[in-house]
Amino acid sequence: MISVAIVEDEHLAARELGNSLLSLRPDGIDIKVKLENVSQAVAWFSENEVDLIFMDVHLGDGNSFSIFEQLELKTPVIFTTAYDQYAIQAFKQCSIDYLLKPIDEDDLEQALNKYDDMFVKPKSVDIESLQNSLQSIIGGQKYQERFMVSRGDRILSLDLEQVSYFMADGKACYLFSKDGTRYLFDGTLANLEKKLDPNIFFRINRKFIVSYPSIIDMTYYSKTRIKLNLNPTCEEAMDAIVSQDRCSEFKKWLNQ
Repeated sequence: MISVAIVEDEHLAARELGNSLLSLRPDGIDIKVKLENVSQAVAWFSENEVDLIFMDVHLGDGNSFSIFEQLELKTPVIFTTAYDQYAIQAFKQCSIDYLLKPIDEDDLEQALNKYDDMFVKPKSVDIESLQNSLQSIIGGQKYQERFMVSRGDRILSLDLEQVSYFMADGKACYLFSKDGTRYLFDGTLANLEKKLDPNIFFRINRKFIVSYPSIIDMTYYSKTRIKLNLNPTCEEAMDAIVSQDRCSEFKKWLNQ
């Protein structure tokens, strides 16, 4: 049985992560505590221990890396965040993996398996080698810059600068160019999201991935959701509303 602590300031994200962990390991995970911020984490870990920590990088009262500045924390950590620019800094701590939000359950399972290989099975862990390996991967990471699309019987390749946003409609995926043309795109938003630069693109809900330049203006749709006015405008774009579970990360994305 692996004892786990979750450090996450979004209640919905913490609940979904907990549910996914218990779904993957119903008899192997014991979630001891859910902490919301740096101060809670410092206080709790000063007096308590667990086998594994899931920790969001961005917390309500600061960056989670500050926890390690206040505590000599040696517990293995799996970091979770919507941004990948913190990956190297994460692995300089006790991190064994780094999951990008929204967390894919397959990636979560692989992270747990990595924990098993490193800490449950009797073998030594070369943290320095792990850091060097990750730095090599991140340093060579490239995001997709061209997109093959179709319109009728025509096939085109569009540069990144021509892309405004992506939309899922049933099983189909569409790319909207800046000139207002809608193209059929062969793929899914889930796979596409991993290939796009997170500084430029953000998945606001199950239906849309938008680019920062495509946002004309924003209004509060409710207390917990934001409605976007996109360029180009179209009837489908009326559904461009940041979902409740993504709203907090979206605000951080706007302010990075």
